[in-house]
Amino acid sequence: MKSIEKAAAARKTLKLLGDPARPLAPEGLSRSDVEELVTAAGWAPFHRPAYRAREQGERTVEPWRFTMLDAPACRALLPRLSEIPKPPGKISNMLAVADALLLVTWLPEPSADGGWEANAFNMEHIAAGSAAIQTLLLAATARGIGNYWSSGGALGTAEAFEMLGIDKSDVLLGAIFLFPDPPDSAEAVPGKMREKRSAPAAWSRWAELG
Repeated sequence: MKSIEKAAAARKTLKLLGDPARPLAPEGLSRSDVEELVTAAGWAPFHRPAYRAREQGERTVEPWRFTMLDAPACRALLPRLSEIPKPPGKISNMLAVADALLLVTWLPEPSADGGWEANAFNMEHIAAGSAAIQTLLLAATARGIGNYWSSGGALGTAEAFEMLGIDKSDVLLGAIFLFPDPPDSAEAVPGKMREKRSAPAAWSRWAELG
């Protein structure tokens, strides 16, 4: 089995829940470690330049953006969550133990009313951003780093974006938590769907043209 196949088969959801009142000391991954993972993610394919590059002159053409928080920043964000109207839920528990958090946003093609539509261009941007996330997850798994792709909850709100300096036109695609080896003080929650996977023959077939 090739190394990429091994990483794909080994990758699994690891959600660590700590106590926000007693967070772990921030001694996790270095910034250079996280930057290596983001560099790997940047090799994901994308089909067309982002709207802000194509129409507004922004130099960065990729349709995704990564906002990185190291362990100290994760702990510093914990008390700030009270400023966000939407309840943080388990986000607080994960921030209390995470080695790093990556907020991955994508840049939509805007509609006439200032929002965005589920058109072909935006579907391509979402697919590209998802490919970047999966590449990062595989790179983390290959390095023995526990990871969890969260929808982000309160981290996707306008208040959180303003707090973290994320452009208000971005849309959150995933909050990627990177975790240390599970400490005794944290609850390790596995993914719900891994053991429910079907064999490839259940969802793939060879086309036969008449």
